Amino acid sequence: MRRRVASAAKPNPAHFVLASLEQKLCERLFLCTQNVDDLHEQAGLNCVVHMHGELFKSRCDTCSRAPFRDTNTYDSPVELPQCECGGGIRPHICWFGEVPFELDRIFRALNECTVFMAVGTSGVVEPAASFVAHVGGRARTIYVGAEEPANASAFTECHLGKAGEVLPLLAGSIQ
Repeated sequence: MRRRVASAAKPNPAHFVLASLEQKLCERLFLCTQNVDDLHEQAGLNCVVHMHGELFKSRCDTCSRAPFRDTNTYDSPVELPQCECGGGIRPHICWFGEVPFELDRIFRALNECTVFMAVGTSGVVEPAASFVAHVGGRARTIYVGAEEPANASAFTECHLGKAGEVLPLLAGSIQ
């Protein structure tokens, strides 16, 4: 069901602004998302770190087989798919209680960043909610979203509104 719903979603203007920033900033832009959809990639981004995984990929829950593209929506009840090793195939996503992906890489980027931006987050889900505190005091910290996040006081700037409307206005000031 989640794959069917995500398949119908389309990128919004904020996704396209981030894609243009990636073209402008190249490797200086580190984009990490908690979202498991592929809207950033649909908008043209090439280097996205999916800390909570990717809904359109699957992996074996037993062996070290690399995650693979999987768009199957399993429209009818079927037996759960199995890997050649006999393990179960599961979505390549991080469930609550599991350790997010690529945390070492994310913290290396946080340690080097000069501008940190969070878009559309509640400011509650850890460890991402603490990222702004990790860079606070040495980096420009910007929040963009429709509602103030729980950790709003940790940001140097809070821009409330739809990301698709606010990000285009801010994009020029992000270097």
